[in-house]
Amino acid sequence: MKSNRAIIQLIFGAACISFSPILVKLIGVSLMTPTAIGFWRCFLGALILFSWASLAKKPLMIDMSIMRWTILAGLFFSFDLFFWHRSIIYAGAGLSTILGNTQVFGSAILGYFIFKDRLTTKFLVAAITAVGGVALLAGIGSDIEFTDLYLRGIIYGLLTGLSYAAYLVTVKYAGHKQKLPDFVTLMAWISVYTALFMGVMSAIEGEDILPPDLYSWAVLVVLALLVQSIGWRAISEGLSKLEAYRAGLILLLQPILATVWGIIIFSESFTFLQLLGAAITLAAIYIGGISGKTKATPEPN
Repeated sequence: MKSNRAIIQLIFGAACISFSPILVKLIGVSLMTPTAIGFWRCFLGALILFSWASLAKKPLMIDMSIMRWTILAGLFFSFDLFFWHRSIIYAGAGLSTILGNTQVFGSAILGYFIFKDRLTTKFLVAAITAVGGVALLAGIGSDIEFTDLYLRGIIYGLLTGLSYAAYLVTVKYAGHKQKLPDFVTLMAWISVYTALFMGVMSAIEGEDILPPDLYSWAVLVVLALLVQSIGWRAISEGLSKLEAYRAGLILLLQPILATVWGIIIFSESFTFLQLLGAAITLAAIYIGGISGKTKATPEPN
């Protein structure tokens, strides 16, 4: 019974998270900058998460020894959103999300050096296979115009995976040092620092950070509530009750659904070779995530 409930929680969480690139693209083409969207997603998300923790009578403060890791995690997550939001706009919701999920390989490699996690032969084969899958997914061999913006979108998508891997390993390392606080409180503080760093980035860019209209505000609130709060919470609870291989397989729904929503809502198109590349990459991500001794991610983008 607990297993079935955890599966439902993960499916629900993955479905919620899958709308993240769609919501970003809805306002990120002309209404707001990618960095500003990231700022409001995390700032509003932090308010929701703190309210959630308060209603559940959870401690709102965390130990200062954990706070430094929270700040570092916020920095890496701000890089993740900085790159991912641009990849979404330049390369598409589905493609950017699949590229971002290559974090599995970065997490495993960082885990090898930091935690001495063992990398199996199966993982190495999966990593090499993923490179081929990504090449096909990006459009090599297909009749696709490799414009400057499109190429930047591909690069930003891969940098998303690296940044997210660094974020996950930071959280894991903090957990190795000492017991982490309640998940909702931890994510609230990470959201605060992510918003802080993204605010600084936005100021450096010199762009207006304020949403221009009620439509933008509405999309940002949905992004903060559905993705940053509800989706994260559902996935975190489900992960703790399932084996890594089952959780990893279920979480692949996120990039798959994001791709479907991109096709339906934005008419994003894929050639046969790109779809083949997507299938190969997703299979490699799943196999690499299990054989690389990495836990399923605490909360996908």
